[in-house]
Amino acid sequence: MRYIVLTVAILCTIGLFVGVQYTQTLLSESSSEDVSAPVTTLPLGQHFMIGHWAHTPLASTTALIKKYQLGGIIIMSAPEDASIIKDWTTAWQAAVDYPLHIAIDQEGGVVSRLRGPDFDTTGQRQITTAEEAYRIGKIRGTELAALGITMNFAPVLDTATKPDSFLYNRVFPTNSVTLATAMTNGLAEAGVTAVAKHFPGHPDTPEDSHHVLPNSPLRPEEKSDFIAPFATYITNTQPTALMTAHVVYPHLDPLPATLSPYWLTTTLRNELQFDGLIITDDMSMQAIADTWSPAEASRLALAAGADIILIAAEPTAIELVMDTFSLE
Repeated sequence: MRYIVLTVAILCTIGLFVGVQYTQTLLSESSSEDVSAPVTTLPLGQHFMIGHWAHTPLASTTALIKKYQLGGIIIMSAPEDASIIKDWTTAWQAAVDYPLHIAIDQEGGVVSRLRGPDFDTTGQRQITTAEEAYRIGKIRGTELAALGITMNFAPVLDTATKPDSFLYNRVFPTNSVTLATAMTNGLAEAGVTAVAKHFPGHPDTPEDSHHVLPNSPLRPEEKSDFIAPFATYITNTQPTALMTAHVVYPHLDPLPATLSPYWLTTTLRNELQFDGLIITDDMSMQAIADTWSPAEASRLALAAGADIILIAAEPTAIELVMDTFSLE
């Protein structure tokens, strides 16, 4: 069974990745100010992933998938009986004739959408060895795959050493690259794609991008050391996907990394030679939403080199995004 799940995940990634590579080529000449609708060989909707909540009617999410030919769904909260999720994922996969990315934030610890005795919720800060990281990754992947979930937005590869930092309780205490690689391999063994986050790295501060746009004083001469965890992880793991950071590094680029050609194309694609999927963090977060509408942010992110735009907290915003693009 796990080989069937793994095959579906691989086919989904290959199918989407082939199309988005052509999209990136067409957009490579666009500046961050380009507001034209992106050109793509895929239905535009396949570049988007929306959220589904336990209280959301299954039929409404399924209808959005069908209408816009969406590329994926992220499960934002679980029902009391988590086994119901299997009904969700089965319905979503049946709604389209291509494999969907069905994702969740199951980092462990404070960010565990699935809880209870049937799920391992060991937090990253509790993990200290590669063997343990691999074992937990495989267990977690097996739990997710059984529900039809194909992608986990983890591990967290940022560095946070200050107890008051936004990500302190969500990161590995040490040897982050080694542990992230092991956890990624454990998830993959169970047929689930890991999505390490948040590239190029969240600053070690209390600023929470759910509420504000964090500002990092990173300077050009500090860049290579700052992004080293991601650079080494990419070399060691050849990951299928990474998630971006809603963080601005003004000494390097005026746009948040999620919207920045400098970070997504110049740095991630060209310098680090990452050839997997680039998935944005949720565009509904205030770090982005305070300045850009979902449609504006989506256009900028696609032009910058992102492959999948995540609109999780406000899933019906996809209707406004698509309507906006269709008028251009």
